Amino acid sequence: MGTISDKLMRIINTKEDIRKALISKGYDVPTSVPFKEYAKMILDLPCKVDSFPDIEGIVARYSASGLTNEQMAANPVWVDKTGNGYDLQLKNFSWKGMSGVGGYVGDFSKWVNNRDTTEIGITKSNSKVIIDVKVSQGSGKNIVFISKSNLGISNNVTIKITSTYPEGVMKFANSASNKYLKLPSNGIITLQDNPEYTSNEMHLHLASADLGQITIEQLPLYPGALVFDGVDDYGVCENFPILTKEKGYTVVALRQWITRGERALGLVSNVKNWLNNGAFLLEYRNIQADHLNKPISFGAIGSEMDLPHILTYQTSKSYNGVSITTGNFEGTDVLHVGKLAPTNVGTCINAAIWELVFLDHDATEEELTKIKDYFVKTYPWLFPDQAWTVVGKTNEDEDRATIANITGNGNDLILSNFGFAEGSGYGLYGENYNGGRWIKSTYRADITWTSYSVNITSVKVASTQLYYQSYPEQPSFTVPSYKIKVYGLKDGQTLSYKQVTSEGQQIYKISEDGIYTLPSFLFKANGDWYGFTLDKIQETCDITIEQIPEYEGYLVTDGVDDIASSNTVVYEADFTFIGEWKFIQKDDTVAGINSSSHLYIQNRYNRGATVMINSTFENKKNITDYMTFKAITSKGKGYDENWNEVDLLYGDGNKGTSGVNIGGQGGTEFCHMIFKNMALYMNKVFTKDECIKAYNYLQTLKSK
Repeated sequence: MGTISDKLMRIINTKEDIRKALISKGYDVPTSVPFKEYAKMILDLPCKVDSFPDIEGIVARYSASGLTNEQMAANPVWVDKTGNGYDLQLKNFSWKGMSGVGGYVGDFSKWVNNRDTTEIGITKSNSKVIIDVKVSQGSGKNIVFISKSNLGISNNVTIKITSTYPEGVMKFANSASNKYLKLPSNGIITLQDNPEYTSNEMHLHLASADLGQITIEQLPLYPGALVFDGVDDYGVCENFPILTKEKGYTVVALRQWITRGERALGLVSNVKNWLNNGAFLLEYRNIQADHLNKPISFGAIGSEMDLPHILTYQTSKSYNGVSITTGNFEGTDVLHVGKLAPTNVGTCINAAIWELVFLDHDATEEELTKIKDYFVKTYPWLFPDQAWTVVGKTNEDEDRATIANITGNGNDLILSNFGFAEGSGYGLYGENYNGGRWIKSTYRADITWTSYSVNITSVKVASTQLYYQSYPEQPSFTVPSYKIKVYGLKDGQTLSYKQVTSEGQQIYKISEDGIYTLPSFLFKANGDWYGFTLDKIQETCDITIEQIPEYEGYLVTDGVDDIASSNTVVYEADFTFIGEWKFIQKDDTVAGINSSSHLYIQNRYNRGATVMINSTFENKKNITDYMTFKAITSKGKGYDENWNEVDLLYGDGNKGTSGVNIGGQGGTEFCHMIFKNMALYMNKVFTKDECIKAYNYLQTLKSK
């Protein structure tokens, strides 16, 4: 039987054998994990098996799937999944926020409990808050104070709320401005960027006297990915095998660049001494040297290349299938992820990386296909067949009438009939300063302008510098209320917003920088004017009046003749639709988001959305009171703006081709709506969880 020491050693060896087996199946299992946790991992194996293809010559592979910030903080090592031992030592990660696993925009650990802990208990981390109401505070009490700079509500964060409370009793409230945002008691909601909800007076407000528990959890922006903060995060392996020109190499990365700086940087690098060695440098960028995206292979800097969407690869002779030159440098024994070289060359990257794969040879097409198929199967939400977003586009862009397809397939949305001002174009602005009746008094001020902003660098006359001049006999109309951001006021300068009539004037004065809501008023017109006056002469200044759009980051259709249309989309029998859009008024039209008989979302019958899935107009239609859906599947599952499930009628799936029309249909039907993004996934019927992942991923993308 052996001694107690022998028995103990057998137990230790068994634990280590099981640990290694779990690692081989895709788990990250530090030695610090208690043995009792192994049982759950084993039970979960059917859905955890790492099915990465068996490819000869895999040097190293790194996957962030299954990692947690808590785990990585304890042991910041990115384990080589091959078992070859080429682990990456991760440096300078905070393991929270946008530096670590997942990517979180808010820091919930800084929420503040404003009640005695015997009454209200609060357990918090960077991404989760658990609130225990132990003693009744009375209905309508503010139970948790939320710091202005740490809520994350102004960063389009998506939260999941689980509680013991009924619907309709919970909200974020701004005591200072009496603004509030309703929250589901159990559900998911994306908190849109809104300055009205960022204040030192923010509270979680509970209109219930009941005892109970509330869990508020951030959903990560990049689930299953390692996020590099662009400041000092990087990884290094100092015993990497030396790759040769004779066999070549392959680097495959499933990644998303979040931002790209102007100084020298690259995704992964084999460089040990800058400009002297290194087998590869993937996606090199250096604006100062006029390099936007260039591959480097054994020291040879390739030509400028387009940046692929989500999956990228490089061999010694090609970058994403395009031939590149192979230089004369030698490979080295280091691997840097997120950093160019051991020395202070360039900057660290701001990117999310799901997986990295390294081969000791130039991969064949068959091998590359196997790797891509694995990624598509494992991370389906990252691979839409069609996808568009308007984030980052403005009414002033030269390419404003084109919304590029994110996938790079060239199937862009083309905008027709948009005015690109006020309620037809990007944002929805109250006024068009570039319109024919708006006067810029250049003899009174040095002024430049766009349709939505003006900048003044000198005030020559203390009189009206920007104003709307009505024409004689022009009928009266209501001037809309809208928000402006004013900055650059100093030395006692005052900005006045005036309406001047024969009966007198109305003045709204602004004396300091900030965000202001200009009042709506009935304007008589008929030769009268309204507009802006700077009340003090200034030889030099830098004053800006910038409109804040009602729907920032959205395309707005006017319901008159605006339409966005794509070329042919090949539909499969099954599909999943993901998007951020909304009807902003109830119309009676067949316009909306339409793709022939595959998917109709029409603003019909003054009821909101009429949804038809794989059907004709007269067959399998749904008339709903919803103004938007985050997701719709071909199997009749819809998800509203709070991710509540809605059962929809649907027809038998059919393959076929169709374009996509947004805001208009047939050249005669139009509707009022806002559109931010959408994606189509063919041959995929996502679960709710996958829909949420796809939606959140779509929100991180910007228009090319």
